[in-house]
Amino acid sequence: MAGRTGAGHARRMRRTLAALAIGAAAAAGVGACSPITTDLQYSPSDGSRVEVGDEVTVSNLLVLGTAAGEPALVVGGVTNHSSEATTVTLELAGSAGEPETVTVQVAGRSTTLLDPTHENGETVTLSASPAAPGANLTVTVSTPTAGSATMNVMMLDGTLAPYDTYIEYIEG
Repeated sequence: MAGRTGAGHARRMRRTLAALAIGAAAAAGVGACSPITTDLQYSPSDGSRVEVGDEVTVSNLLVLGTAAGEPALVVGGVTNHSSEATTVTLELAGSAGEPETVTVQVAGRSTTLLDPTHENGETVTLSASPAAPGANLTVTVSTPTAGSATMNVMMLDGTLAPYDTYIEYIEG
């Protein structure tokens, strides 16, 4: 019986090792197929992000307002990666009213902040928001040389901090 016990133990050991090898191979395969998420670009805020060619990146973009058809504030950042200054056009379309268009001048290799609370930020307002708070706006970002890209942007009201501090810029 000693021989049988040894043979059974060896078979169990081989099966266990085979199962571990298969499990390790599967784990390695899953890891190899997964993207490295720290290499992905993202907006580390509530806003949205889009790249227009290799030239312009719009990041953390959102719109703050109180109601559709009322004035609203555009908040975010526009980065120009080229060495030449450029004009970036934002066309914002929502469920109510006509699209609203704003332009932003961005120097070469710099970022223009659309943030009236920042000492170097610009105040960019819409005369009439094309949507009510809670809606998504379709924003087409374009430049004369890089073409255009479309993104969805949230329309928020100023009920939550820190956005409550921005409402004064559209009411006053």
